[in-house]
Amino acid sequence: MRPRNVIIFICGLGMIAIIENSSFDQMSQRHAQMVAARNAQEQEQANVHAQQEQREAAAQKAAQDAAEAHARFVAQYSDTDFVRKTGVKTIAVVAASENGTWNNALNAALVSRFKNEPVQLASSFFKPAFVSDGLFNDAFAGSSDLFNRLELQKSLDELLLAREKVQYSSDPSLDNVLTASMQLDIETLPIGSQAGSQTWTFTASGAGFKQADARQQAEERLIKQILADTNMALH
Repeated sequence: MRPRNVIIFICGLGMIAIIENSSFDQMSQRHAQMVAARNAQEQEQANVHAQQEQREAAAQKAAQDAAEAHARFVAQYSDTDFVRKTGVKTIAVVAASENGTWNNALNAALVSRFKNEPVQLASSFFKPAFVSDGLFNDAFAGSSDLFNRLELQKSLDELLLAREKVQYSSDPSLDNVLTASMQLDIETLPIGSQAGSQTWTFTASGAGFKQADARQQAEERLIKQILADTNMALH
């Protein structure tokens, strides 16, 4: 073979090698790109799945936290172990003093007044915090939202609420003897029914040289009126 032909042959082989190497490099690059794209897609899917799991876990925790908070709220203000009698109207009784505290004397008077009626009277269904935290006032206003939050319909048919109001005055002509003018508003509120509510009002006054003495006398007179009353009835 002539030298010139040898050179041409060698150059041809070199060109072929360059072309093959170029094709191989392109194929390798395309393969690497495909692998990278597949890996990126798989990673994206994994991220989406992880985010979905995180959202579901967060939603589940939020729901659990809300349920626990609700249970604490109900237990804070009511007796969660209370058992109602089957087939008998169940009524929770709550009496509040003018200073926003539980009034045991009035509570007991109301229970005594209605003890002969065919109902179940729950005088300790609510806890003192129900009054001191202001929920009593919301209940007295007929707050259906509060009734729902406390799940009252599960345990009660009705509320029997009593709220005192007191005003004091003094008379200089009587050695500044204090007079306590007391008003007691009583209301029944149905739970989860369209039955109407009932209201009654009692008033009494008491006198004394101290507010506490005048107040006590007025409240004692109110209690006597409640026990002697013949008009109130729990329908």
